[in-house]
Amino acid sequence: MFNLRFSKLFLPVIILISGGVSAQQVTVFDDLKEFGEIPKTWKMVGGVNADWEHNDFLSTTRGTGILVNLPKSKNGPHLISGFEHGDMELELDFMVPKGSNSGIYLQGRYEIQIFDSWGKVNPNSGDAGGIYQRFDKEKRQGFEGKAPRMNVSKAPGLWQHVRIVFEAPQFNAEGVKVKNAKFVQVFQNGILIHENVEVTGPTTSAMFEDESSLGPIVIQGDHGPVAIRNIKYKSYYNQVPQIKDLKFDYYKGKFQSVEEFQGSTPNQTGQLNKVTWDLGHGILDFAYEYSGNLEIIKSGDYTFSLSAFGKTSLYINGENVIEDQYQLPGDAPRSKTLRLEKGTVPFKLVFYKNNYPGRRPQLGFFIEGPGIKKSPLQDPNSYVESVIQKPFYLEPSNEPIIIRGFFQHEGNVKTHTVSVGEPSGSSFVYDLQQGALLSIWRGGFLDTSPMWRQRGESQLMIPNGALIELASGPTIAKLDNENSPWPDSVSTDLLHIQGYSLNRARRPTFKYTLEQVAVEDYIEPEMDGKILTRTISYINPQKATDLYARIISAEKIEDLGEGVYYINQGQFYVKIADSTLSNVVLRSTTLGQELLLPISTEEAKNEIKYSLIY
Repeated sequence: MFNLRFSKLFLPVIILISGGVSAQQVTVFDDLKEFGEIPKTWKMVGGVNADWEHNDFLSTTRGTGILVNLPKSKNGPHLISGFEHGDMELELDFMVPKGSNSGIYLQGRYEIQIFDSWGKVNPNSGDAGGIYQRFDKEKRQGFEGKAPRMNVSKAPGLWQHVRIVFEAPQFNAEGVKVKNAKFVQVFQNGILIHENVEVTGPTTSAMFEDESSLGPIVIQGDHGPVAIRNIKYKSYYNQVPQIKDLKFDYYKGKFQSVEEFQGSTPNQTGQLNKVTWDLGHGILDFAYEYSGNLEIIKSGDYTFSLSAFGKTSLYINGENVIEDQYQLPGDAPRSKTLRLEKGTVPFKLVFYKNNYPGRRPQLGFFIEGPGIKKSPLQDPNSYVESVIQKPFYLEPSNEPIIIRGFFQHEGNVKTHTVSVGEPSGSSFVYDLQQGALLSIWRGGFLDTSPMWRQRGESQLMIPNGALIELASGPTIAKLDNENSPWPDSVSTDLLHIQGYSLNRARRPTFKYTLEQVAVEDYIEPEMDGKILTRTISYINPQKATDLYARIISAEKIEDLGEGVYYINQGQFYVKIADSTLSNVVLRSTTLGQELLLPISTEEAKNEIKYSLIY
């Protein structure tokens, strides 16, 4: 059993997120030295370089912001926070080279695995994002553990993001555990991979064999090289404020605004233990005013949120902080953040509903504040989270799946798109109108429920994996010169869609003509599905000299040499085939950078080939 003493005081940067979003204190370590004592085997750097082929980090650059456990014959000790936590939300970015292994231990006891699981089809609890198994010393075998719902791991050398919502175990006055530790949610690269998973005890190789209400964050350092950055967390340690002297006034009638009943004599008054709309007056044509006092135990910023089916407004200390407005099920909560001092704070909540007969009202009243996660102040029966519509997942089995529909890209709906999902877990969507590769993702394929639910009006295909949006706009376009800006689109008068054909593997080749240039565009998985390789074949019979192809557009493109480019500081790689590389131009734009190459004027069939490694 490993014993820790927290003898040093670390003072991280505290950021208060306000403006109607959240009042919770977010602790951000701008200086990672404030996270905890840094072992000698860890190094503070400004940049780190790796790729998908080498087992070690290739290089680092001087600076701050990244902690690296550098490759050695035997990696060093763990990175341990200089503070302990209970309930919390933790976020960080990590990077591993090929084959490496690390882990994030909540309270030094419960591990979320960090591993090079790139491209693995059937992940287990030992893969990236897995809740690592426990170990039975008598039976000499592991037990429990939980694999991620899907494998959304990126290639080695790319930055990955993890967000963990954790609840610590709870103990009664005698020290007996009454509630297990729980991973409420775990996200990897933006995808929910765990939800409400209890852990009955410390996982394998935990720093402590016992359980406690508090413990440090630990980044495993003795299994392999790993880099960490952007650590931030919210810690929950305070009780939810209690409501005292809660009363209600009931008004019968069909009201269009609060002015129609406020100041008049209520039809009924009474006292309550919890805020609720269900007071026996039906589901229509009513208005309620709830008033009481909140007992604030700590001064600070507090966020109040309302979710409802009906009209709501909120007053704090006599001030109207959330104005009268109608809300429907599924609408985003209406919130307001304000500073409250310790003590008794009066409030008034107004709720009324006069339409949608037959549909049950909803009234949710929530608070979030210093050391307090978003918590309900209403009775559980007063507000039921909108029922998530049952998804309709499409997953390939032995061959690719191809489906046409609408796709949301950069906030806009593309109407002429084709999604292709591979059995290996790599997927992409193609814009037929522009001959453009719009997005790529890894994990599951599609949720097509919006295409079938009710009338299927949206026709949207929802990617079921870790999405990377590529730039919109055509792949091939006419430019005055190589410095001309890339067009947002190409007119359908110039680009003529010719559909697609399937080969024996049932993969599509997309076909179109542009300025009499005949184009065939084929995208296939390689390296057991770990990468997508795009081959654009074309014939330029008119020998046009003003046509260019755009391989990639991004905020930042770094040339790593030998045809490999590092996109957006670790989002993905592009590797350009040797046959294409010689004519590629890396240029700057008002939005970032682009890789272009001129369309060949040779009469023979030409080819542009590159791979997306993600």
